[in-house]
Amino acid sequence: MPGIQPENIGDLVANTLRDLGKPKFTDISSNLQEHVAMKNLLRKNRMVLQSGTGIQFNVLVAQSNAARNVALAESDNVNIVDGMVQANTVWRNSQTSYAIIGQTIAMNSEPSRIVDYIKEQRIMALISFVELMEQNFWGAPAASDTKTPLGIPYWVPKNATKGFNGGILSGYSDVAALSPTTYPNWNNWTGPYTAISRDDFIRQAREAATKTHFTPPVDGIPTPNTGDTYGFYTNYSVYQPLEEALESQNDNLGKDIASMDGQVVFRRTPVVWVPILDRDSTNPFYGLNWGWLKTYVLKGWWLKETNIPFTPGQHTVASHFIDSQYNFVSKNRRCHFVLSNGVTYPG
Repeated sequence: MPGIQPENIGDLVANTLRDLGKPKFTDISSNLQEHVAMKNLLRKNRMVLQSGTGIQFNVLVAQSNAARNVALAESDNVNIVDGMVQANTVWRNSQTSYAIIGQTIAMNSEPSRIVDYIKEQRIMALISFVELMEQNFWGAPAASDTKTPLGIPYWVPKNATKGFNGGILSGYSDVAALSPTTYPNWNNWTGPYTAISRDDFIRQAREAATKTHFTPPVDGIPTPNTGDTYGFYTNYSVYQPLEEALESQNDNLGKDIASMDGQVVFRRTPVVWVPILDRDSTNPFYGLNWGWLKTYVLKGWWLKETNIPFTPGQHTVASHFIDSQYNFVSKNRRCHFVLSNGVTYPG
């Protein structure tokens, strides 16, 4: 007699529930393997709480040039020099939300509940927020965009010439109200490359990392720098050949054909693959100094939840909003660099 499968037994199917997997579920809602921005931004000392209508900070752009070699009893020459200017930027607001119909709460109660419907809706909203933050942090907002936060391409723009040439993102007239043309030390480092090789890309990266590491000329400067903690970020088109370069310099790979996967390190710091940067055909490699790069948050307005129990015109619907008032800010652009084989940004 041939066998039979349980799904073909009519009474069994009609009278028996499947294993419902209570109360867990599998999340395949995002196309991104990693959300690098949120994981880095939420770390201690990378978020700054602030009040006010905007974000302002002081930048010393000049020294006095008063030092000189003198003879004994030579006449003094003392001048007062202005060297301080103010940079400033704006707040941006990001929001996510979800709605709950009152009757669905009763429907989703025990014993019929498989997963918590309200929790599911909130998680979906938060996933959407995390995805938006990834786009905001690595994105290049147009100058006419008054809603999107100022991401890394605003603070660390590309340039086709090597050196401190990361001036102003196309379409803008300044960076945080300061002109890199007027103040050249307000530029980030840029480096063009053609091939992922020791003589090209790796040489560029080593020079960039060396020349963007600044130490204070005197002790006691009241700096906002929270410590020179570096991070290196790129897309897979750069990351994969770096893994292969790592394999090529290892004489004993053993039996593992991918023994160096996930082990790319630059200056003793892991190189991080950023999936959303795969959209950038210029294959950027960012060197960011987190001591100078922060997320400024309006006090009390980071993931602030507001519940409206009765939505106008829909008296059984409760609306839930999660708002964040913030912006990304670098107070020292010359401590960051970007290498690329082009200068465009994904649309």
